[in-house]
Amino acid sequence: MCCFRGFSGMQVTTGFSLGADVVSLAVCTALLYSIAQDKDGLSAYTRTFAWLIFMTASVLFTDASWWIVDGIKELRVWNVIINVLNFSVTTLLVFFFWRYVVTSLRLKGKFKRVANTIMNVLLIPSVAACLANLFFALYFNVDADGFYHRRPLFMWSQAYFVVGLVIVIIGFIISKTSVKERLITASFVLIPIANQIITFYSFELSTEYPAMLVSIVLVFGVLVTKREKDLIATEKKLYEAKVSVMVSQIQPHFMYNALTSIAMMCTIDPDTAQEATVTFAKYLRGNMDSLKQTAPIPFEQELEHLKKYLYIEKLRFADLLNIEYDIRTTDFVLPQLSIQPLVENAVKHGVGMAEDGGTVKITARETETAYEVIISDDGVGFDTKAKRPNDGRSRVGMENTRRRIKEMCGGEIKIESAVGKGTTATVILPKEGQRNENTMS
Repeated sequence: MCCFRGFSGMQVTTGFSLGADVVSLAVCTALLYSIAQDKDGLSAYTRTFAWLIFMTASVLFTDASWWIVDGIKELRVWNVIINVLNFSVTTLLVFFFWRYVVTSLRLKGKFKRVANTIMNVLLIPSVAACLANLFFALYFNVDADGFYHRRPLFMWSQAYFVVGLVIVIIGFIISKTSVKERLITASFVLIPIANQIITFYSFELSTEYPAMLVSIVLVFGVLVTKREKDLIATEKKLYEAKVSVMVSQIQPHFMYNALTSIAMMCTIDPDTAQEATVTFAKYLRGNMDSLKQTAPIPFEQELEHLKKYLYIEKLRFADLLNIEYDIRTTDFVLPQLSIQPLVENAVKHGVGMAEDGGTVKITARETETAYEVIISDDGVGFDTKAKRPNDGRSRVGMENTRRRIKEMCGGEIKIESAVGKGTTATVILPKEGQRNENTMS
């Protein structure tokens, strides 16, 4: 009935085959449900694999239905419809298997383009030919007693599968992935084909679909392992990003400036010097504690740490640095140390570069769909369209901040600036990305 289905002359045990289809269909449903539970979004690999499972489930469903209706005269029309659906979804299964191979084996270049064109162009007429069996007995017919029979043109129904198999084999050969990856990907075809050969000579049971399921479960296990590795890699990148941001805030020049300012205060204003020393110590502790924090933190906590930083900078710049706060909401979370790099840029490269100094303003507000933190200054500004100058400034901290905000909260940073007018940096945190607030530590 489908491209993997039997050789003429094979006798099957209906009860076993129907039971095997139902169990396999249940497993496919469970796998699809498991994949759908991923709240962080699906990769291209996972989406393609999900389509592959769905098409396999569709083939299993139509095959199980066929075992029920075949040979029942009163259900002859349903037998025709079910077979047409089976031929059609089997063709789509071949198509999505090719898409899975492309993604899994990371095929590229001219071969991928040509093969994609062939698979895409042949798909529509192949499906159309399957649907035509509703009106013309091309590949099969169902007799007056309700029994399914293949027609002489049946082999043409396998043409799309054969073309796809040839292309896939070439893909396996030219792929630069490991032999293990290629074998796992190929198992989706190899296991059912090997099963057909074995059952043809040894058994009289139709078990090609359960065999196909074995390979899907195998690939699903690889998928789970891959996702775990990706998660570990992502967590490692986020940790490294946090370290980079933290280190950028306690670079030697910053510590030198802070300690120099405190030393000057020791003779001029001992009380302020004492307060500054305590604040600086708390600031350093906050940076070190950030390495233990794996989830987003309340904005209030980030703001308190930020005020310690600005207090220290205020000692250095004195009247050249004015600080304003417009905090309209604090009921949201964000990655720790994600605002400070923006404030540091406003202080050092905005106001700090202006001859008469200026004002840094921090605003927190809520919109209909997001929370926003806005850091604005009236400093020297810059041309956002101009090529970045080689001014010795490290932008690693900023890029890491962007990545952490995106990966941990689904947010983004927008920068607007004009020469001589200042800069505005807006951190946008979608409300739907606030799901982690119950995991705050």
